[in-house]
Amino acid sequence: MAYFFLILMVALVHFGFVLFVIAGGLLAFQWPILLWWHLAGALYGIAIMLVGWRCPLTRLEVWLRERRGERLVTQWEFLRHYVWSHIGLRGNEWFITVVLMMAMVLFNYRAYRFVIVGS
Repeated sequence: MAYFFLILMVALVHFGFVLFVIAGGLLAFQWPILLWWHLAGALYGIAIMLVGWRCPLTRLEVWLRERRGERLVTQWEFLRHYVWSHIGLRGNEWFITVVLMMAMVLFNYRAYRFVIVGS
C-alpha cells in the first residue's frame, strides 16, 4: 500500500511539473520571480521531448511500480502514458510534439513580455 501512495505522489508531482512547464508563465503575473524558474523548467521539458531523454520522475515511478510488483508492459514516458494514450496517439508523432511546444511558447510569450518589458 505504501508503494501505491508513493507512485501516486510521484505522478502528481510529475503532473504538476508538466502543468508548470505548459502554463507557468501565467504565474509570473503574480510572482515575477517564478519567470526564471519557469524558463528553466520549460527549457528542460523541451529538451526532454526533443532529445528523447528519460525524465528522472518517470524513472522513479517505474522503479516504484516494479518494487510494488506490477508487471510493466512498457516503460512509457509520463505524457505518452497519461495523455497521448488516452486520446489515441502513440506519443512519438514529431509534428504534434513540435506544435505543442510552439503553442506552449506562444501561450507563455505574453506573460514573459509583460513581466520583462512591462507591456
